[in-house]
Amino acid sequence: MRLDDLLGRAVLVFDGAMGTMLQARGLPAGACPDLWNLERPDAVVAVHREYVAAGAQIIETNTFGATPARLAHYGLADKCHAITVAGVRCAREAAEGRALVAGSMGPLGALVEPLGELTFDEAYAQFAAQARAFAEARPDFIIVETIADLNELRAAVLACKDHAPSIRIIAQITIDPSGRAFTGTDPETAGLVLQSLGADVIGFNCSVGPDLLVDAVARMARVVRVPISVQPNAGLPLLTPDGTTRFPMGPEEFAAYGPKLVAAGASLVGGCCGTTPEHIRRLRAAVEEMKPTGQPGPLSETLGLASRTRSLFFVEQNLPVVIGERINPTGRKLLTRDIKEGAFARVRDEAKKQVAAGAAVLDVNVGVPLIDEPAAMAQAVRVIQGAVDVPLCLDSPNADALEAGLKACVGKPLVNSFSLEEGRAEAVLPVAKRYGAAVLGLTIDERGIPASAQQRLEIARRLVAAAEAYGIPRHDVVIDPLALTAGAQQAEARETLRAIQWITDELGVRTSLGVSNVSFGLPNRPFLNAVYLTMAVTMGLSMAIMNPLEERMMDTVRALRLFLNRDRNARVYMQEVGPKRLVHTVEEALKIAAGEGRAASPGAAGIPAAKGTSAADDTSAADGARAADGARAADDTSAADGVRVAADTPATAGTPVADGTPASTAPALAAATAPAPDAGVPGPDPAGDALGRRLYEAVLEGDRDAILPLVEQGLAEGRDPMAMLNQHLIPAIEEVGRLFGEGIYFLPQLMLSAQAMKRAFSRLKPEIQKAKVGQAEIGTVVLATVQGDIHDIGKNIVAVLLENYGFRVIDLGRDVKNEVVLEEARKAGADIVGLSALMTTTMPQMKRVIELFAREGFDCPVLIGGAATTRAFAEQIGARGHGRDAQEAVALALEILKERRGGGMEKG
Repeated sequence: MRLDDLLGRAVLVFDGAMGTMLQARGLPAGACPDLWNLERPDAVVAVHREYVAAGAQIIETNTFGATPARLAHYGLADKCHAITVAGVRCAREAAEGRALVAGSMGPLGALVEPLGELTFDEAYAQFAAQARAFAEARPDFIIVETIADLNELRAAVLACKDHAPSIRIIAQITIDPSGRAFTGTDPETAGLVLQSLGADVIGFNCSVGPDLLVDAVARMARVVRVPISVQPNAGLPLLTPDGTTRFPMGPEEFAAYGPKLVAAGASLVGGCCGTTPEHIRRLRAAVEEMKPTGQPGPLSETLGLASRTRSLFFVEQNLPVVIGERINPTGRKLLTRDIKEGAFARVRDEAKKQVAAGAAVLDVNVGVPLIDEPAAMAQAVRVIQGAVDVPLCLDSPNADALEAGLKACVGKPLVNSFSLEEGRAEAVLPVAKRYGAAVLGLTIDERGIPASAQQRLEIARRLVAAAEAYGIPRHDVVIDPLALTAGAQQAEARETLRAIQWITDELGVRTSLGVSNVSFGLPNRPFLNAVYLTMAVTMGLSMAIMNPLEERMMDTVRALRLFLNRDRNARVYMQEVGPKRLVHTVEEALKIAAGEGRAASPGAAGIPAAKGTSAADDTSAADGARAADGARAADDTSAADGVRVAADTPATAGTPVADGTPASTAPALAAATAPAPDAGVPGPDPAGDALGRRLYEAVLEGDRDAILPLVEQGLAEGRDPMAMLNQHLIPAIEEVGRLFGEGIYFLPQLMLSAQAMKRAFSRLKPEIQKAKVGQAEIGTVVLATVQGDIHDIGKNIVAVLLENYGFRVIDLGRDVKNEVVLEEARKAGADIVGLSALMTTTMPQMKRVIELFAREGFDCPVLIGGAATTRAFAEQIGARGHGRDAQEAVALALEILKERRGGGMEKG
């Protein structure tokens, strides 16, 4: 059997580290290792041969940093193709048929939007340039590795599939000791998304040792059906007295984890930083007789959707899944205007309210006439993903709009919809397949919507077959048999229910329904909708597209889960519904609200408008509130019959995840998720200061669009700019830091909040200086990525947060010589110097900077940070402290500044 044929059938072993091996052969620190493919191919081949001799069955090319952007740092951007092709040639020469060759493709060293300034298309173009070179050189695999941003990883996989379509792809994400990527992606979500994009092998590498990756492999193995790869570091590095780095985990200890990784689900194992040929030799011996589990994960054939940080699997305890329908401009004037003007404030608000009410997925429709719908869809997706962390359902008849939304969507969405109408499947299915989306099919063909359940079942069969023909697996197909209005087509309403049952039982796919259509034109619509939903769920309905702000409908969903034994011990029902009190008229609701001290104005606290009053664009009209004169809810056709008023707890308490279960106790099978960001933490609100609260919330929620108008409003009202900063903005960013530190917020939320804060601070800074209310800058920090290291993502995040707190930040950039750090810090009168290093080979430069400061008599505390650095390492080299993350670095900077100024520090 050829080595190629062993993939997935036998445990295959990768090689280990390359950079340190080349340095041992004379590569200078800070030099471009990839260039040696052209200048010193003998040394590169020699390293490969050592690993082949040690038993490596897959060796990686010396092309980790060969994208044009990475090579540009060395003035070699035009050498991408030549270096990449030469790298494959070196590996082939060394392999001599005894090992497979994987073309290594590493990260770009810059954040992709919305976290950074690099656009998705720019990232894609960088990876595409290297992929084209691989297509010519023809390695056995392309291995995309050491990438911690799921969005960047998506760009790389798509580029490889487009430009090297015949080469298998290994996609590896990097996670930290928390078990997540630094942007919040967990193993299940990474597995779900990367598998849907078409990666042939999925896994992890770098950042942590094998001890911390066993659980991550086991978690990923539950959701994928492709082989899993894992290449850990040999532990975290330590600095030796002579200024070099070493990795603490020796070959024997490292290899001992091989069988554990295989038992957890890995089919390919190897090493990353700090591993040597001896590590690989021991690892090969440890797993030689083992076989991969060979079994797809229990959730690998289950419909799953995902945001960047949260996965939702359509297992029984999650059903019916509620898809919020309110981001749809049809019949809604204010939302239409919002989208048309490109503001998207109402889109953002609707997203937050629906998730707080219990929606597990959000439908996104921006179909406003005479707009650039693709641009609007992409912007809506970015705004929504910045506000909430649930999966999305992209809804448009415009294939270009769907593609724009899919490109912007970080996760695995659902595409709504395709049908058998002429050209519709051909337009939608290829783009859905390309971006790894699930699809929703409508039972419509060339003749329209059939009357009978049997006819809809036949169309459903054709829909599933069409999706499978494009490579979309059956479990990623959802069928909507269409709810028709019972007022005009009463018999068809029953046929829809029968179709749900037959499609579920005979085709084994999930079903959806836009429930409210059934009651159109009939009185007491919410009551009819709730009854019909109940009947549909008992027939097997999987998801309901509905208004989650209608509490009768949401309570019906909760009751259904209780009666179908999906809510164990009625825990969620008691939590969400138990504290509520049913009322039947608006007058009764307003009376209760007033008696409990709540705002009794129309629309306040979720109370519908009174008789004769038009409800606001974002407020549903209560059934009992329909005016005798026929007044209806303006800009919203939904109605919430049976208004419920919370007697004790707010409706948003215990924000639900997939099955309505609070995130802290949600079953792992139900949703491998992060807790929903608790953006409702009360902030400073002196004397009922509404504007102050809105400023606080804009930072807390990362609302970059709203923050400047709010600041301008405050200034126009004559507010003290320093008070706005100290009373509202700084407390908000501090709360963001707390949420980030507790694992409730992740990097995307942190960055969006930081950007909102930066906008506000930039506007207030000149006003503060003009008013002479003290200095806007509380101290000076000089930041630099050390000599020989070109990674600056972490440093850039720290810079933004430091500026938010009022520091003057001088960012010297990447690959900064030690002498330049000293010179610029002296010139600036720095209070603190911050050094960053990601590469283990450049970490010794941190010690050399500190030693240079000591020799030159420059008394300035040094903070260090970077993925591989630790507090112990900081103590070892004499640094003042170690910032595990950006927020911790800021806290340390504030502490140091206070010490240096004798405790007399004043903000701004």
